[in-house]
Amino acid sequence: MTHAYWREGGPEFRNVNIMGVAHGTEKEMLLEHKSAIDAHLQSCGIPVSYTNVFWGGRSEIKPSEISPVAYREWCISVGLDPEQMRE
Repeated sequence: MTHAYWREGGPEFRNVNIMGVAHGTEKEMLLEHKSAIDAHLQSCGIPVSYTNVFWGGRSEIKPSEISPVAYREWCISVGLDPEQMRE
């Protein structure tokens, strides 16, 4: 699990309060980790009233999550001019 969010879920999400997030490129491995996390929570007496997997071809990355230094280095490494990438 990479991180978690507190969410006020409505009835369509069975009032989910905590959303755990795991990122990865191998779906089967993520599903195995999800099963292990769910089992661990249950064994600790933490109820899991709703669980699901949202799988997509790409992850949304917010600009605030990217280090400007790392982004500049990446641009240069793939032959892009970082200054050309500014808005």
